Amino acid sequence: MSHPAQAGLLLLSVLVSEAAESPYSAPIPILKDDRTQDAYGGYSFDFESGNGIVRQESGKESDGQAKQGGWRYESPEGVPVEISFVADQGGYQPQGAIIPVAPPLPYQRSGN
Repeated sequence: MSHPAQAGLLLLSVLVSEAAESPYSAPIPILKDDRTQDAYGGYSFDFESGNGIVRQESGKESDGQAKQGGWRYESPEGVPVEISFVADQGGYQPQGAIIPVAPPLPYQRSGN
C-alpha cells in the first residue's frame, strides 16, 4: 500500500471512531404549535416541546403594541422555572421566582 493510501485509511479509521463515540440523540418532538393572527394586528401562539419547554404569547395592537405571555422549562439542576411578562407602553415587565429583585431605594426627601 502506498503512503497516501495509508494516510487516507488512517484518516478514515479516525473519522469512523469519532462518529462511533458521538452519541445520537433523537430530535425533540414538538407536541403543540398553535399560531393565530387576526386582521387587526392581534396574534397568539402556544408552543410545547417533548422536553418540557412551554412558551405562549399573545398581543394586540392598540395605542402601540401590547404583549403578554411567558415560558416554562426545567433548569439543568432540575428546578422548574416559570416566567411571565407584560410588554406595553410601561415597558417589558417580567415576573418569576428566578428573577432577582432589586433592593428598595432609600427614601430621600428633597429640601424645600
